[in-house]
Amino acid sequence: MKSETALFPEQVLSRNNSAILALKLLVTLACFWYLFRHVELAKLREALPELQVGWAAIAVVLLILQIPLVALRLLEIVQVLRIGRFRWSHLCAASAIGQFFGQILPAVTGDGVRAWFLNRFGSSWRDAAVSVVIDRCVGIGLLLVFAFAILLLPSKLDFFAGYRGELVVFLGTVVFAGVIGLVLGARFSAALAERGHVRWIASFLTSAYRVVFGARCAAILGIGCLVHMLTIAAVWSLGRAQGLLLSPSDAAVLFAVMVGVALVPFSVGGWGLRELAMISFFGNYGLTPERALVFSMFFGFACLVASLPGAVVWLVFAGPRPTVGHG
Repeated sequence: MKSETALFPEQVLSRNNSAILALKLLVTLACFWYLFRHVELAKLREALPELQVGWAAIAVVLLILQIPLVALRLLEIVQVLRIGRFRWSHLCAASAIGQFFGQILPAVTGDGVRAWFLNRFGSSWRDAAVSVVIDRCVGIGLLLVFAFAILLLPSKLDFFAGYRGELVVFLGTVVFAGVIGLVLGARFSAALAERGHVRWIASFLTSAYRVVFGARCAAILGIGCLVHMLTIAAVWSLGRAQGLLLSPSDAAVLFAVMVGVALVPFSVGGWGLRELAMISFFGNYGLTPERALVFSMFFGFACLVASLPGAVVWLVFAGPRPTVGHG
């Protein structure tokens, strides 16, 4: 057994640039410093007891249900790419651990954990990384499609008043360009493969094309859509937990804002930036900054609680590497 595959912290976490992590932590802390200078703590305390635990628990359960679905999507992808034989239970463990680390550290760390886990159970590092990156791209691509469709829905949360048309055009252009780029990239991958220094790009584009347009594309994209729908349902449930009677379209708009902001790689797990966005948007909706801050933070805490099973799984799998045959 190679020592480099024995333990995750030395192998994956050490690869993260400590300066970038420190900068993200600084941005997160600066955001919260700014927030707490502009909210009244007395009103913030008044908003806390309004939480209805039952609805909050449902939201957490909905978020936990995403773990086996993300694992199933990754399983479909590794089967398309034929990088090895994996059990769904193994990928459930990988997804749970990745979600946990993605909540407490920069999101890329969670993906690094999943790649490490695939390598631990028989895949090469290259194939593991390609599979996880494609899985992440599928999730982000579907998020853009969801955001495009959500902006076309009627909602009393008119966060984007005056800019909705421009955003629809922008998102539509990005999605269209992504699809065209993927198709053209796969078509000209053979030419790229002849150039040694970009051969890996050609391989990645070919693999991504097989995933998005291959025989299993309906299952992969369908699972991805279901994952996002569970998040929307969790947002709706958290609204009920705080006495906000959100419609499904309202919850979808909030989903697009909170999850979209969380993808911006300037803070840890989207914390701070998400709260700033929610206070700004909810202020236009008529809620106090305190209520908006509580809603956003409860969403973050719900995601964190939903990731805790990954901490338990990590304690189980952090030991010596098992002996598993290659597929």
